[in-house]
Amino acid sequence: MRVLLYNFVQPEEAGAGGVGVYLNNLAKALARHNDVILLSSGDRYSPTSREPRVTFSQDAYHRAIIVNSPVIAPAAYSFGDPDTYRSNTQIDFVPDVLLKKYGKIDVFHFQNIEGLTRSFFVALKKAFPEARLIYSVHNYHPVCPRVSLWYQDRVVCEDYRDGAACTMCLAPIFDPHYIRNRRRLIWAEKAYPRATAALAPILHLAKLARRKLLKRRAHADLAKSTTNQGQASAPVDAPSEVPLAIPSRVPPAASYAGFRQDNIALFRDVFDQVLAVSERTGKVIIDRGVPSSKVAVSYIGTAHKEKYLTSRKIVDVGSGLHIGYIGYMGTDKGFNFLLDCLEHVPVDIAAEITVTIAAKNTFPERRERMETIGTRFKALRYFDGYTHANLDDVLNGVNLGLIPVLWEDNLPQTAIELVSRGIPILTSDRGGAQEIAENEEFIFKAGDHDNMVDRLSLISKRELSLAKFWESNIRVLSMDEHVDDLMGYYAPKLSA
Repeated sequence: MRVLLYNFVQPEEAGAGGVGVYLNNLAKALARHNDVILLSSGDRYSPTSREPRVTFSQDAYHRAIIVNSPVIAPAAYSFGDPDTYRSNTQIDFVPDVLLKKYGKIDVFHFQNIEGLTRSFFVALKKAFPEARLIYSVHNYHPVCPRVSLWYQDRVVCEDYRDGAACTMCLAPIFDPHYIRNRRRLIWAEKAYPRATAALAPILHLAKLARRKLLKRRAHADLAKSTTNQGQASAPVDAPSEVPLAIPSRVPPAASYAGFRQDNIALFRDVFDQVLAVSERTGKVIIDRGVPSSKVAVSYIGTAHKEKYLTSRKIVDVGSGLHIGYIGYMGTDKGFNFLLDCLEHVPVDIAAEITVTIAAKNTFPERRERMETIGTRFKALRYFDGYTHANLDDVLNGVNLGLIPVLWEDNLPQTAIELVSRGIPILTSDRGGAQEIAENEEFIFKAGDHDNMVDRLSLISKRELSLAKFWESNIRVLSMDEHVDDLMGYYAPKLSA
């Protein structure tokens, strides 16, 4: 069987994130018995040409990369331009190129739509009418241009008001010309290192001047927008390395409503199957219009399954509760909420708890607050991020992992990593992490400080045993188990 796997970057490259880790493992597992093609788009822009094209290479896999896509990936960079995704036809030629290069392809398995256009999928179905088109829901981009259904970096978006809420989300909006030119420069630096090194001082000064000008314009227009419309300012967690575009460039509500409706139509008419990575994820997308008849749940596999099988399962707090948080300092991930909860833990209980936090120091003020709060506890261990190579050292002594997400996090890799090491997890009721064990005693209401602190207190006082976590049917799948499941969806349709 020949299978094409899509992500907006190649699996091993920077920026692939948790989906890249999953896709890398999936490609390896599939390649044992299948021909695997890795397609990406939206992250490569040539300094010598502007027309879209496809480059091919081969190593352990066949690789195809769409260069100069009209849609920039990841999705955050295209939030302010949903109409290009909806109407641009510049990469409609790509399916025919793939057909000419590879011949028959049995399955196209997309991990996202970032970096592609709506009409690309229509052209793909036309070029490969017998192929199975599968979409895995690792995020909510098809129904949310900012990916996460996380409105203004504050709350879950329950009602997008036919696109009107999107126009006030400011997710943020990036300058697409800046993004493309920066990526062309990166390409040039790799291709012509000596020439770009000689021009580096001039390019640096030009970049600083342009950034200063755009920031000044952005701040002025944001202030004007806030005064005139009562609109929120830039989101708390907005990356600062790229300037915001001016708010007057925000598309109308109809563009965002059309973006969602176009994708719902794709799922209904073009894709054969939509795979939600958790029950919760499936419910979220169905509630927002994706046909339930097309949606099935397929829990992803992990390379950590062997570790799960051999790990010693922690069943009690031993000499004292030791809680661990790994991931990011983002508001959506619940980092600020976690700090609020730690402040609310009763003094006598806090004095018996050790806290470990491994999160890149992207918000110095949040780290400073964390350090202050940490003085209330028996000990605070902090790591400026982590890698799989040092994760066991980071988690040494931790007997309860925390997944305090506020957004509908589809299925956090961090939750799988913790459980695979025999560490029970206490999770919010948002997203898919709660389904790893589906144990209500280890699930709290997202954003409810009292509820989470109460669970921590019960566990610390040994009134809720960690052994109960393991009484459920734990969902940690190997990649081979996951591939076996996928094959049921990859298989050709049976005739009626």
